[in-house]
Amino acid sequence: MKELLDRISNSGIEVPESVRKAMYTLHLEQFTTYDFDGFFHDRPVVFMETENGGVKTISAPHMIVTLLHNLELNEGQEVLVVGSKGGYLAALIATILGQNGRVVVMDPSLEIVRHTANALAGWPTVDIRHVESIEVAPIELPGELNRVLITGSVDAVPSWMEERITEGGFVIAPIGDHHSQELMKIERQFNHLEPTSLGPVSFGPVNILESEPQPLSAIEIADLIETLIETCHEMELCGAEELQQLGFIADHLRTMQDADEGDVEAFITENMQHFVELWPMIQLMFAPTLARPGDVHQDDDLGFHFDEFKP
Repeated sequence: MKELLDRISNSGIEVPESVRKAMYTLHLEQFTTYDFDGFFHDRPVVFMETENGGVKTISAPHMIVTLLHNLELNEGQEVLVVGSKGGYLAALIATILGQNGRVVVMDPSLEIVRHTANALAGWPTVDIRHVESIEVAPIELPGELNRVLITGSVDAVPSWMEERITEGGFVIAPIGDHHSQELMKIERQFNHLEPTSLGPVSFGPVNILESEPQPLSAIEIADLIETLIETCHEMELCGAEELQQLGFIADHLRTMQDADEGDVEAFITENMQHFVELWPMIQLMFAPTLARPGDVHQDDDLGFHFDEFKP
């Protein structure tokens, strides 16, 4: 852990001493039963999967450090964490806040709430609550909020959170679509909410059910193909005839907007020969390379990971 945090620090990311000490004291096996060796290469660690392929992770270490640093934590504060992250983030925050602090964790998955409650058994300063939706304020939650951390992608901060932020308090949240977001710090200053970008990130959704893979629509596939055409043209990777054929495929897909999933799949399969040579590029379009500043091997072939900074 020390070597990992030293690498993160040497990359230019500030590692507060309180965060370093907290990460020294916790052990990942308390929060996940999955292999966590990748954590020490600055990668996220899975702590739960659904039968349909949904995944929730403990964030990559450099992201954990960044979130905790920007929360500006002090002993005795109260922090709301939306999305449990397996309990690891809440445990780190509770360690930093001390015995007079309090951490409230909300999550829309009952299974994750149970997992987190089990992981944090014996932590008296952490409350874990199941909510139907993060869009609705829990009845038991205190009226004022000073520190809020949303650990999954959201289109916008729920209005009830913004309304309850105290003067000088703030929300940190990855705001955007499910593929990429801006990590935003939204602070109340002189009764106004002031947003500050902390950089581009890629977080999974708060609700694990929303992370389950969904088939692309015909229009989404057409958009992807048109982007592929532009890239191939700019990089001179395809001939004019190949690009024209890809264009015909995209145009036809746009006429299949209301077609059944099986018909779209059959059409793509029928034209698969046009994508074979371009498949590596298609994979990269779905899996953008993201930074791992704490990895000991920086030249590795990087893949897509949730909860990390983009380069």
